[in-house]
Amino acid sequence: MIIYYQKKKLNYQLYSEIGFLIIGIAIVFLNNFSLIYYTWALLGLLQLGTWYYKKKHQYLHISEGRLTKNSLFPKSIKLNELTAIWKFKSSFTLETRQAKLKIDKDLMEDESLYKLTDLLNQIELKPQQA
Repeated sequence: MIIYYQKKKLNYQLYSEIGFLIIGIAIVFLNNFSLIYYTWALLGLLQLGTWYYKKKHQYLHISEGRLTKNSLFPKSIKLNELTAIWKFKSSFTLETRQAKLKIDKDLMEDESLYKLTDLLNQIELKPQQA
């Protein structure tokens, strides 16, 4: 199961990145090629790469009993090892004995949020051992 980013937020990120890239290229060509001006274009390219990664990998991936939060350094947690699920207004926090994973609800599409909530409600938690 894949938990998707909100399309609106991804599109906004894409438009702002294109804006950075256009401003960076315009500054480079309008000024006398100072090294400082290249940073705008470089920032635009780096943000465009971030958007592509988010678009390709999405927010969460759940398979084979493992939930993976995709980012530069992906974090995974085994669902059968969960000892606590904390449900807050804008996030979930999943805990095992070794790890803690925070999931931001504001980044997810509504349908994906409902699927994730249903999945988390079905999980039987292991008791914590001292």
